[in-house]
Amino acid sequence: MSQQYIGDLSTGTLQPTGDKSERPVKELLVELWENTETLVRQELKLASAEIDEKVSKAKADLVKAAIGGAMLYVGVLALTAAVILFLAKFVAPWVAALLVAAVMVGVGYFLVQKAKELNAKNLTPERTIRSVREDVHTFREATK
Repeated sequence: MSQQYIGDLSTGTLQPTGDKSERPVKELLVELWENTETLVRQELKLASAEIDEKVSKAKADLVKAAIGGAMLYVGVLALTAAVILFLAKFVAPWVAALLVAAVMVGVGYFLVQKAKELNAKNLTPERTIRSVREDVHTFREATK
């Protein structure tokens, strides 16, 4: 006869069930409920930690993007003024400004269209979802 063991999810330990005596069903159900509750709490903590980590990284990236965007804006304004002044040597100043403005509007429209591809996929807690799916699968296999 082989030795049977019971597991404790909160400590990760195995304990022998005993040779002759079986545990009452009520006690097993209570332990199952407690272990399930512990598992759900751990999964929620994991999801919260993972989301916090991703949000912190997203905040840092947004700050970098905002500073970079401001610097690009200043540079684009200076370049725009330089191009207008250069073209004004060959055509009327208002025509030079109109040509440069048309090009800038076209580039801006293109960039706005590309930005629409952004979505919230990067904030999905993928490890937690995978872990919960594994837990559900394990639970289903154990209760067959």
